[in-house]
Amino acid sequence: MLVKGKIVGEKATVPFEVHKDKDGIEVRVDFPDEEFRYSVDCNCLEPLEVLGLLLPSFEENLGEIRGVFVEEVVEETEGKRGHSLLKSLRRFLSKGG
Repeated sequence: MLVKGKIVGEKATVPFEVHKDKDGIEVRVDFPDEEFRYSVDCNCLEPLEVLGLLLPSFEENLGEIRGVFVEEVVEETEGKRGHSLLKSLRRFLSKGG
């Protein structure tokens, strides 16, 4: 799964990406003066949970965090056997529930 969005702080707004696969989770945040990368070899948390745990450390660069906005979520499937919950939900809602 790939989650993309923006972190809005008092001083700046920066883009982020969180990638989760069977091996773990990687977080990338593009601060104005440097790129921040963090990875963990455990996929037991959801992407936004990991990002949320890191937010207090981002306040040094961004000031008080005003919000986190998700702009895109990409479900990655393994071949044709993969099942996308997001696609199923969209299909269900498009048929009127």
